[in-house]
Amino acid sequence: MNPYRAGVKDFYGPGKTVDTTKPLTVVTQFITTDGTDTGDLKEIRRIFVQDGKVIQHPKSNVPGISTQHDSITDDMCASFKGAMGDQNDFKNKGGLHQMG
Repeated sequence: MNPYRAGVKDFYGPGKTVDTTKPLTVVTQFITTDGTDTGDLKEIRRIFVQDGKVIQHPKSNVPGISTQHDSITDDMCASFKGAMGDQNDFKNKGGLHQMG
């Protein structure tokens, strides 16, 4: 999930919470239903590390979505597709379970 595209315009960029003019580390976590490497994928979460601080991904700020999201889940995909009037092709292809 790109924070800027998810309606959060003050989080990622030059001089922002995650300042792209400085070195940073992006950590992507693939979380499964049972916490093992072989479990079904249920969530993709991203955190940032900069200047020795861990920075959590912000919740989205998308009009028309009742629950804002801070990670990629099947519910997040359904919410975004619904708010934008798009067909949920991701769900039709098996969602995170299939992707995992």
